[in-house]
Amino acid sequence: MSKKVNIITIIVVALVIAGWYFNVASLYYIIPISILYLIINIFGSANIKLNYFFHSHCNATTGKKEIALTFDDGPHPVITPLLLELLNKHNITATFFCTGKNAENNPDIVSKITTNGHIIGNHSYGHSKFFDLLSTRKMQKEISRTNEMISSITGKTPLLFRPPYGVTNPMLRKAISKSKLISIGWSLRSFDTVKNSQKVLNKLLSNTMPGDIVLFHDTNAQIITIIEDYLLWLQKNDYKIVSLTSLLNIPAYEE
Repeated sequence: MSKKVNIITIIVVALVIAGWYFNVASLYYIIPISILYLIINIFGSANIKLNYFFHSHCNATTGKKEIALTFDDGPHPVITPLLLELLNKHNITATFFCTGKNAENNPDIVSKITTNGHIIGNHSYGHSKFFDLLSTRKMQKEISRTNEMISSITGKTPLLFRPPYGVTNPMLRKAISKSKLISIGWSLRSFDTVKNSQKVLNKLLSNTMPGDIVLFHDTNAQIITIIEDYLLWLQKNDYKIVSLTSLLNIPAYEE
């Protein structure tokens, strides 16, 4: 477990012991503490930036106006190729966290992502809504299946993994550790799948900071317009887009 989890657990146990010692360990005392402990763990699990259960790279500490772009859930048979054209036009390197299922269905696009100089990361096989409820063994199986699929297409085995929905827990900590992967989060979430283009762009322009890892999805059509406008703003404001591995100084693939 992480230091944060251990510290909170120790505090909770100490409170319970203190309750027994001072004869106040009734249900009215224990239940609120238990509920608070549950809430803290749920909040820690849902917010990857807290590094609650394990460490994830969510941004870089830098004085340079550099950021990295990342795209989740693809590749999409129509949208991803259009996005690749746009990024190539601006000579930009991004990271695509692909699901194994979509990689299997679109091998030519996966190949094009790497030949165009972009990085591919692992985003589980099926991106199930219930992924975080799986056992460590099943999580590891999904992760391995995805890496094997990507490797069979590109000849490269990813080291970077982004948890589906950014949810973390002890089972995933073990699965990532056993798979020897590096967990990647984000510092700026665009919400491009739930907000319209203008709202997404407004959020990006108001919150972009040096060292940001920006989260997008290459599975919805509005992403092309959003990226086009965002790139113009970044250029006007002297921001440079660098690769995720350059920003964090970490490897992308197994040697």
